[in-house]
Amino acid sequence: MKGHIVVVSHHAEGYRADVVGVANCHAVAPTVDDAVNEASKVLTERVRTGARLPAPRPSIAMLDEVARRDGCAGACLRVA
Repeated sequence: MKGHIVVVSHHAEGYRADVVGVANCHAVAPTVDDAVNEASKVLTERVRTGARLPAPRPSIAMLDEVARRDGCAGACLRVA
């Protein structure tokens, strides 16, 4: 599967999910799942408004990004 890589890290307010390669595309929430879901909504809104996104990457790239950025979790998001 290819998609946009999300790296989740600990944050003072819970967890922060950052979409790699998309400036200011992140979300903070009390749980990992909520942070990823909110980041997905932000990414979808970016697509809706015509933002240019980096090419989708293989989901396996998530593991390297999480390790490189010292994250605690990761996800691979697909947007239509």
